[in-house]
Amino acid sequence: MNTASRFLCALALLCGPFLPLSAAPVCLEPGGIGGTGAVATGGIGGTGAPADNGGLGGTGARADNGGIGGTGAPADDGGIGGTGIVGTITGFGSICVNGVEVHFDNKVALSENGVPASSDQLAIGQVVAVEAGPSARGLQARSIAILHAYEGPITNVAAGSASMRVMGQPVHFASGARVAEGLRIGEPVRVSGLRNARGEVVASRIDRAPNLAQASAIGAIERAGDLQGLALSKPLAPSNEVLVRGTWNGRQLNVVQTRSDPGMPFAGRVRNALVEGLVRAQQGNRIEVGGFTAYVDRSTAYSGGLAADLAVDRRVRVSGVFGKGRDIRAARIEFAQEQPPSSLRQGSGHHGSSTTETEQHEEGGSGQDGNESRERTEDGETRERIERTQESASGELERRERIETRESDGRLEIRERIEIFENGVRVERIERIERIERPDRVDKPERVERIERVERPEHVEKVERVDRSGPN
Repeated sequence: MNTASRFLCALALLCGPFLPLSAAPVCLEPGGIGGTGAVATGGIGGTGAPADNGGLGGTGARADNGGIGGTGAPADDGGIGGTGIVGTITGFGSICVNGVEVHFDNKVALSENGVPASSDQLAIGQVVAVEAGPSARGLQARSIAILHAYEGPITNVAAGSASMRVMGQPVHFASGARVAEGLRIGEPVRVSGLRNARGEVVASRIDRAPNLAQASAIGAIERAGDLQGLALSKPLAPSNEVLVRGTWNGRQLNVVQTRSDPGMPFAGRVRNALVEGLVRAQQGNRIEVGGFTAYVDRSTAYSGGLAADLAVDRRVRVSGVFGKGRDIRAARIEFAQEQPPSSLRQGSGHHGSSTTETEQHEEGGSGQDGNESRERTEDGETRERIERTQESASGELERRERIETRESDGRLEIRERIEIFENGVRVERIERIERIERPDRVDKPERVERIERVERPEHVEKVERVDRSGPN
């Protein structure tokens, strides 16, 4: 499966009251704006949605007194700062979640289903919960939690089917899902995805987990001893969402550890919300989205669709302000476009005053393909990206290389990332960053000294006669 297009994360400008215009780029999905796939004919902040009196924060949604943290959520004076983001990773630069670029460094607190982890474990297709705050370069992650709906053995898999069962529970493959090849019954896996209206997981990524120490699951407890169909050894009280860890005995999960609300590790510390989920239900101005409840009103903006398009199991992104618990006052709802399976989508789009050109290159029979793009903004900034992938004869990804250059105001930054894969699992990542400062003017010497004449002797003494008479 060709992964280059879905990996491409194009940067655009994201504005907010705390950040300069060029400080917070947005990650764009191919062929559109702001992760929607819609071409912008005007609008602000990376979506192409029209703004009333100017939208802020990277969404195009109308903002009261300015938007915060790259979400377009209205800001009131005072309150708690920061942004809580829940969604699927779509690219790296640093990470792209819900169309927004979030920077992180080695100091960020990172976990994987409650277990401490490293940034090397981040991958496209994973669902994450990010606590982020404003910084000089855009949104900066304070913590990142990788959320796997299931970690456990495969209990059923049908050849050619877009589904399987993990610990007895159905797992469906989302369009464009990244699924390790050749999975077999009994293999432990990690499943990332969103739950649909029936509570079943629609996976965006499934990885082998050969060294899995404990099984785990994340979901709602609707009745004691049952996590959305998964039998538990303990009669846990009903809860919106809980993480359970333990051992799978073939019939139930023997629970040894629990943690409440793993999808909101930032609860009580952030004000702004940017969450992704599948629509589960709608009643009046109340919309159930992926375990969150969004409240809409006349001021709520829609991108990529209309309010009437909010059908069950439609994937959407909601930006707004957190209320009590998992309630969100929605400033904007974006209809996310599904990725087609096994395809590389390409094209050119327009975002604000920038232009982008994209080229695809393939070498027949070599297992290599590439994607190159060049973007120039009105302020003169130029960005170039080269994406190359190498696949085995069976179509399995073996190597992925990305080179990105960014030039502005005499500064050149080159980012290179190389990833090596074995059996569909990333085993090595190499990243290099080089920054070059170019002076505005290069002083040239007024005169270059040259040697005008080569000294040669004026006269060479010659022997006029050689005596060859020899001895007498």
